[in-house]
Amino acid sequence: MIIDIIKQDSHITAAEIAMQLNMSSRGVEKQIRKLRESGKIKRTGGRFGGYWEIVILDKE
Repeated sequence: MIIDIIKQDSHITAAEIAMQLNMSSRGVEKQIRKLRESGKIKRTGGRFGGYWEIVILDKE
């Protein structure tokens, strides 16, 4: 679901994702870390003004 949200808004923050999913920010950060480590997403640019890129699309 995080990847779907990033597809809609690549500039979204972890806190905004957490609000949409009704999760804690920390929980979302852990999931984002897993996605980054598995190579599915990456962050381009800095913390402010940067954006997410989806590297590998899951076959759904």
